[in-house]
Amino acid sequence: ALPSEEVPSLLRSADVVVCPADYEPFGIVPLEAMACGVPVVASAVGGQLDTVADPGTGRLVPPRDPAALAAAVAALLTDPAARAACGAAGRRRVLSRYGWGRVAAATEAAYCEVLDTEPAATRAG
Repeated sequence: ALPSEEVPSLLRSADVVVCPADYEPFGIVPLEAMACGVPVVASAVGGQLDTVADPGTGRLVPPRDPAALAAAVAALLTDPAARAACGAAGRRRVLSRYGWGRVAAATEAAYCEVLDTEPAATRAG
């Protein structure tokens, strides 16, 4: 197994990260790639529908469609400007939607809703 601290440099060495899953409830790999500024080509399934924005951070293709997958990968590989734009947009998306602060606040809000209370920041205010 690859040590986790080596994953970012490996991802950054890629021009495109491909995630051709048939089923993916969430999908951490697309988020890791986007956090590293690498565009993603993924199957339009599960959580990848929420994490990968097409157009924007990469391309979504129908599952089990090798021709569509190949075309999407080829399009990004032959267009450095689109690759750079998707990579930058992906990094912004991850930082704004999936950063620890955002995830912690959303988790706290969910617990507060269930417990019928207010977030700590509101109570302390």
